[in-house]
Amino acid sequence: MFIADPRQLPLVKGFIDDWHRGVSVAEPKESVSISVFAGVMSAVQTPVTLALVILLPLLYLAMQFSPFWHEWVSSGQTLWPEQRYALASYFDMGLWSLWRPTLLHFSLLHLLNNTFWCWVLGRALEKRGEWLALIALIAVCGLTGNILQWWYQGPAFGGISGVVYGLVGWVGLRQRRDHIAYGIPPALMTVMVVIMAITIAAETIEPGLTGIANGGHLGGLLAGLILGWLWPVKKTR
Repeated sequence: MFIADPRQLPLVKGFIDDWHRGVSVAEPKESVSISVFAGVMSAVQTPVTLALVILLPLLYLAMQFSPFWHEWVSSGQTLWPEQRYALASYFDMGLWSLWRPTLLHFSLLHLLNNTFWCWVLGRALEKRGEWLALIALIAVCGLTGNILQWWYQGPAFGGISGVVYGLVGWVGLRQRRDHIAYGIPPALMTVMVVIMAITIAAETIEPGLTGIANGGHLGGLLAGLILGWLWPVKKTR
């Protein structure tokens, strides 16, 4: 037996003597302070995800006290639907105006659901050192999903669901194609796509039935799949 600290030799010998005598030694309970510290350190090791899951609730809280977000969801209102096929319309609105509704949530349930999946999927990427890819997914999937949603149903939408679907597409593709162990159930992508297909079908039958931004989901998923396909795979031992 190798002991890291020689000063603990008498204590270890005492444990062994107790074991030989048949004395039951209870395992020490883990300190709560150590557990909290370990959790904080684990969160700090995924800074992009941590910043995102802090920012989303803060903005939701700010929305309850300030109408700043009204401008965010009304961008391009005068251009839709007549100008939605004109490329100049998207340049007039600008990338920031098109992307920023990604940060808005209009119900607590929507916020909790999206924040949870951002935490789970974002940390899965960052633990593999794919923090730059995560930033690219947040930017590209949010923008692509919002552009498709604006084209499909017009302004007045929000939520980071497009990014969540982009992360699902990224993880699902790279787990299957490149056998990367993200630790995410492979069936998640199938379930998410089935849910999206059901909501699209429901909206087709009865517009406004679900109130879900299907364009944002579809655009985010497609962008995540494309990025996952093109982004080089980081080799790890």
